[in-house]
Amino acid sequence: MYINILGYGITNKALVILLNKQGIVCKIYDDKYQNDELDSIGNTYQPLRTIAKLYAMNPHGDKNLAIISPGIPPHTPFLDYFQHIISEYDFIFHIAKGLYSIWVSGTNGKTTTTEMLACMLGAKSGGNIGVPLATLFMQDYTKNPIDLHVFNSHKPLHTNQPPHNHKIYDICTLQDSKTIWVLETSSFALHYTYFALPNLYILLPLSQDHISWHGSFEAYITDKLKPLTLMNYAKNPKQHYVLLPKELMQYEIAQSIIAKTQANIFLYADSKELYAYLQCDKQYWELFKEPFRLDFMVAASGMRFGNIPFDIEHILKYKVGAYRMEEYKHNGLLFVNDSKATNPHAVLSALNTYKAYAIYLILGGDSKGAEMDILYPFLQTHAIKVFSIGQDGGMIAHACKEQDIWVQDCITLHNAMQAIYKQLQKDYCLQSDSIIDLKCKVDKYDKLPVIMLSPACASLDQYTSYQQRGEDFKQLIKAIFI
Repeated sequence: MYINILGYGITNKALVILLNKQGIVCKIYDDKYQNDELDSIGNTYQPLRTIAKLYAMNPHGDKNLAIISPGIPPHTPFLDYFQHIISEYDFIFHIAKGLYSIWVSGTNGKTTTTEMLACMLGAKSGGNIGVPLATLFMQDYTKNPIDLHVFNSHKPLHTNQPPHNHKIYDICTLQDSKTIWVLETSSFALHYTYFALPNLYILLPLSQDHISWHGSFEAYITDKLKPLTLMNYAKNPKQHYVLLPKELMQYEIAQSIIAKTQANIFLYADSKELYAYLQCDKQYWELFKEPFRLDFMVAASGMRFGNIPFDIEHILKYKVGAYRMEEYKHNGLLFVNDSKATNPHAVLSALNTYKAYAIYLILGGDSKGAEMDILYPFLQTHAIKVFSIGQDGGMIAHACKEQDIWVQDCITLHNAMQAIYKQLQKDYCLQSDSIIDLKCKVDKYDKLPVIMLSPACASLDQYTSYQQRGEDFKQLIKAIFI
């Protein structure tokens, strides 16, 4: 018996370790391998192109269980060969008994909200936040053997709708739970999930993101709301709780899914509405500025709505993570490292926070097919200077020029930082290249400058991650603004 592993990133690497510990070998497919390989345990490693040969040998496909990496797009041709594809969530939730879980999804704020929930609950967090579910399982279920027979009743899964007789994972109550997990959950993972369910599902506001992966914004919304559809197949849908942004009701597909679900639904509008619902002390309202205030209010309100006991005072110890509106002061100038802002909605939140400043904005990278239209009116109204970078920087520069927005296409982050320094010298009428002169000059102007890396795009066109892009930004501050 073997299990197919489609893609070999951080998620599936942890799964392979778990399966090998249980004496189960894997057939691993990933393009990082140029040739077929075999390790000492018996796992095979093959490039994806091998699947074309397998088709020729077995046109009916492989019927063994296949666990897919969430990053593989659903339109990838080779997926047709595998007849029993499931997600990491489906696999782990079928073998982890006594698990109580909260899933957090949305376009922005998933990581912060997940961390805040875990902080107030004293629970473990994982998922898209960087800790695979298989790793959590190995920590909390060290002696549990894996019974693969539980998957035998599940037929080939290739649609977003479960079969009529499809069994959904039955959740346990909080009182009967062995452990609690708070999981940052991507739309990719949700797309491939067919029966795993959370006790509480929290959805943050949605905006265009990963459109090239999903195919359309409607498909993106459908995947984000998939737990609501699956909850109707649960043993008791009324044991499930869902917190959703009220603005989703403007979309017909969302209206239809929300109207049909039997789960408990809470629709929220904004931070103020959630604050009124919580009726907590004013100090908690003032603890964070937007968008982190919304993340906190959503986290606390979700637990209150789901009847989950938590200690709100624990949030006083929480610090917002790196690369999300992270401020630096250097030689009298303010810099904002918002490298994690990989879509326009996140950038708009950051821009609103700093609209009292003269903003020098670094924008661009891989847009993932998302439109930037929501940004342009704000950029124009507030006279923001844009320095575009990355593979979609030219497209952004062209759109800015059409909207009469000041823009300079810089291609790289290094070029953009140099261009900003030169533009600051010009805008503040400096007579020398010294940053000391700039420090003295800016105080005489109505608006102080802020240099922001808030790219609205993914980083993989030029960097290995948004973290690496953010670190490069910090290094360039020290190297250029001297």
